[in-house]
Amino acid sequence: MISGIFIALMFVILVYSFEVFKKVRTTKIISTFIGVLIFYGLLFNITDNSDWENYEVYFNGYNETTDFLFSYISDVFSNNGYDYIAVYKFHILIMGIGFIYFASRFSFSNVFAVISCYLLFQFVPLSNQIRYYVAFTFFLISIYSLIVTKNKISFAIFAILSVLSHSAILLMYPFLYFYYKKNQKNYILNFFIFSFVFAGFFFAIYSYFLDSLSHFETYFEKESLSSLAGGVFSSFIWALWSIYLIYKNKRIELNFLDTVKKDVKYQFLYKLSLYSIIFYPMSLFLQIFRERYIMALFIVWVSFIFYSLNYEDSSHKRFSAISQFLVLIVITFLYVYFLPTYLIGISGTELTEQLIKANPDLVFLLQ
Repeated sequence: MISGIFIALMFVILVYSFEVFKKVRTTKIISTFIGVLIFYGLLFNITDNSDWENYEVYFNGYNETTDFLFSYISDVFSNNGYDYIAVYKFHILIMGIGFIYFASRFSFSNVFAVISCYLLFQFVPLSNQIRYYVAFTFFLISIYSLIVTKNKISFAIFAILSVLSHSAILLMYPFLYFYYKKNQKNYILNFFIFSFVFAGFFFAIYSYFLDSLSHFETYFEKESLSSLAGGVFSSFIWALWSIYLIYKNKRIELNFLDTVKKDVKYQFLYKLSLYSIIFYPMSLFLQIFRERYIMALFIVWVSFIFYSLNYEDSSHKRFSAISQFLVLIVITFLYVYFLPTYLIGISGTELTEQLIKANPDLVFLLQ
C-alpha cells in the first residue's frame, strides 16, 4: 500500500515537472527513457496470460489463424528453433516502438505519462491480444502518416501491415471518411447517428450469418456478452472521458478557434479521440468492442490532453488542466478496479492479478 502511494506520488510529481521543463532536451530524453522502461519492464518478460495457450496452439500449427502476419512471424521463429515466447516478445517489441513513437509525435516531454496511463488501464488487453494491438499500432502510424505528415507511401505500408496483423482493425479505417468529410459542423452528431446505424447493421448481419462465420462465434458466447446494465456500467466511465474531451475542445475553441482549426495535429487527435463514439452502443453488449475500439483509443485521448496544453496560455491554466486530468485518472482507476467490488461483489482488480501472474518480482510494489 505504502509503495503504491509512493509510486502515485512520484507519477504526479513527474507529470508536473516534465510539463514545467518540457523545453529542456534532457527532460525529453528522461521522459522517453522512463516510458520505455515502464512499457518493457511490465510487458516484455511475461511468460503466461489468459490467451497464452491459444497462441501456442497457433504457433505449433495445431490450429490455423486468419492473421497472415502472426502466422508468418511464427513460422520464421519456429524454423529458426525459437519457441512461442520469442514470438510474444517480438510482438511486444513492435508494440512498444509503435506506441512510444506515436506518443512522442505530440508530447515528447510527457511520453512517460502517456505510456503509464495507457498501461494502467490497458495492461491486460495489451498482454493478451498481441495480434490486435500490433495491428492497432500500425493503424495509428498509418493514419498519422497520411493526415499529419502527408506521406501516402508510409500510410499504405503500415495500413497493409495492420490489416495483415489483424483483420478486425478494418473497423478503425472509416475514421478517414469522417476526418475528410467536408461538412464538419455536425461532426459529433454524425458519430452518434452512425453508431446506431452500425449497431443495427452489425446485429442484423450476425443474426442471419453467425452460424456460417465460425471465427466470430466466440464473441457471442455467454462469457463474452454483457447484460445491458453491465454494459452501461462498464462503458460509462469511458463515455465520461469522451464528454470531458468535448468540453475541453469547446473551451479551447472559445479563445483559439482559428488557430486550432489550422492545427493538423490538434484536429487529428481530437477527431480520432471521438471516433470511439461509434462503438459505444455495441460495447453495451459485446465486451470486445469496448476493449478494441474504445479503450484502445485511450492513448489518443491522453495524447490529445497533453497536446492541448499548448493552448493553455498561462501557468495557472496549465496547472489546472493537468490537475483535472489527474483527478479523472484517479476517478477512472477507482471506478474500474474498486467500485465493482462494492457494488456487486465482483473483484475489479484483474490488473493486480495479471501483474502478479506475469511479473512475480513486482509483488512488493502492489502490497
